[in-house]
Amino acid sequence: MTTSELKVKLFQLEIPHYCYSIGQDEEQRLCLIEESGRWIVYYNEDGERLDITEHPTEEAACGDLMARLEL
Repeated sequence: MTTSELKVKLFQLEIPHYCYSIGQDEEQRLCLIEESGRWIVYYNEDGERLDITEHPTEEAACGDLMARLEL
């Protein structure tokens, strides 16, 4: 799954957009970004990245975000 496909799936599942951010760092949300060729999933709390996981592929990162949203 790509981030584009993930965005569509989350919209279809009616997951509130304020719960996550795909492609940019936003506070008080689960974030999925690509940074220096690696895919990172984390929770941003007051500008601090918490519970960071790095993935070699976009697909793995998308799966991680879905799991964290408990879907």
